Amino acid sequence: MIDSLTLHLFTVAANAPVAGGEAGETGGSAIFMLLMFGLLALFIFATWRRSRKMREDVRKANEGAVVGAEVVTAGGIVGRVVSRDDERQRITLEFSNGDRIDFLLQAVQQVVEPVPGQESDIDALDQDQTDTDPTAPDNSDPR
Repeated sequence: MIDSLTLHLFTVAANAPVAGGEAGETGGSAIFMLLMFGLLALFIFATWRRSRKMREDVRKANEGAVVGAEVVTAGGIVGRVVSRDDERQRITLEFSNGDRIDFLLQAVQQVVEPVPGQESDIDALDQDQTDTDPTAPDNSDPR
């Protein structure tokens, strides 16, 4: 048999208002809404920035896919560009065994080996470094 105190506590708990349901407790829900809108704005900004960076990478890969460059397609196929048709948005890749296949220009994911005569970022870094031996003793006295 249920005693009267347990029955009274059960009815009080069942009739209690839901958290934030009181008219005087709207400050907590306002802060929560601001926090949720802030997180949503942060998520939208991060997504927009990531997609902009990806579009820029694709644009650079498409510009670098000129005749003579070695490229990697989105499927992981490596080949050398032998022809490019900008009107049809297609390139023809030649593989090491001599076979040739046409691909969409958008399938180019990265340029592995740029065409000679085009300066890459790696070449620019190599030119900035001097040809010094890092193991050669310097003439400074450590004392």
